[in-house]
This record gives sequence, C-alpha cells and structure tokens, in this order.
Amino acid sequence: MDPAIPIETIAAQANLMGASLVGATPVAPLLESPCQQLLPVSRQLLKARSVVVLGLAHTEGQPERDWWDNQKGRTPGNRQLTKISHRLANWLKKTFSAEACDLPYNPGRGGIFLKDAAVLAGLGVVGKNNLLITPQYGPRVRLRASLLNRPIQYKRVLDDFAPCDACDGPCVQACPQNAFQEGNYQRKRCQRQMQKDETNPIIRQSPVVGMPADFRIAYCRRCELFCPVGQ
Repeated sequence: MDPAIPIETIAAQANLMGASLVGATPVAPLLESPCQQLLPVSRQLLKARSVVVLGLAHTEGQPERDWWDNQKGRTPGNRQLTKISHRLANWLKKTFSAEACDLPYNPGRGGIFLKDAAVLAGLGVVGKNNLLITPQYGPRVRLRASLLNRPIQYKRVLDDFAPCDACDGPCVQACPQNAFQEGNYQRKRCQRQMQKDETNPIIRQSPVVGMPADFRIAYCRRCELFCPVGQ
C-alpha cells in the first residue's frame, strides 16, 4: 500500500505556486455529505483516495478575480486556480508518482460540492451567509479541487472555529434581495440579483483599434464584503 503524503508537504508546494489555502480530505466522508448525495457518483470519484482543496484569496481590492468574462475558465480567479491545480498535479507525479486530476468547477459536470469538501478539509465552516468562512480571509476566497489516488495525512484544526455564533449577521442584512429573510438562504432571491448584474456588465474597449469591446459581469459580493471575519 502506498504511504500517505503529508498535507503540509503538499500545502507548502501549492503555496509556492500561488494558492492561498490548501487542505485535504479522504473521499469517503465527502461521498457521505448531504449535498454530494444529490448527484450520481462518478467513477472517477469512486476510484480516488483523497481530495485536495485549493483556495485563492479574493479580497475587496481584487474584484477582477471574479469578473465573469465568457472566456475559457470564465473568470481570471478560476483560471489561476486551474493553473495551480495542473502544476501541482505534475509535481505530485514527479515527486510521489501520484496521479492527480483537476476537477471541473460545476458539480453537475463531474465536479464536487466545493464548500463541503473545504469544510471536511479543515479550511473553514459554512456561515450564516451560506458561504465558506475561513479564519484567514472570511468568505473572500475562491475554491478548486483535485482528486488524488493516494491517501493524505491531514489534521482538522477548526473544531473551535464558530465565527457566526456571536455575530449579528451584517452579511445577511446587507443582501440587496433579502435572500435570508425567511431564516435560511433562498437561492431564487440571490438569482434575481445575479440577473440584474448580468444586464449591467462592465464594458471594456479594446486597446486595438477596430477590435470589438468585451464585457465583464461583476456579480454581487455584498454578503462576502460585509463579513467581518478575516478583514
């Protein structure tokens, strides 16, 4: 049986490649999570031993990382995470002869529920705003995941992290669509705001004369930016 790879070793390398946060979880508890059970289990996921979760900080001063631009990868932040994931897979193969596979972002297209995976990997907890809350960056972080055919030595260190318990919920109050007015997150209300954002994209003129202008959709982030954790 192949020995487990220490998560500290993987994290150190991923940090050098640009990742802000790195964690890992065995596949088994992820398969047991309520959200993941809503989808058919892919053969790829069943064959894997571990999930590596990568996080990229998305602070208020970096809005462009999440601008939807209709190019490959859809956003600059996701493209950066994908690049890190592929580079990390190459390093794992060369260093440990381990096979790693970058996962699509969308759970319905072969991906996984990233918030669930991140919680199991010890990166944070799901907060009142229905987002992953991390100690370092609050909810201002973007996620990507890879499957690995090797076990990983990891430790969960967030057992006492409960940032929403004593918080009066400025994130909930800041929502322009009152998506939390019924006590829990209402996706349909959030989607109304997303539709508004899509009708008002940021138009950027091409620096090349004669080339058409392109667009960026800046989706609402109020529930992220009003969270006091990790400020």
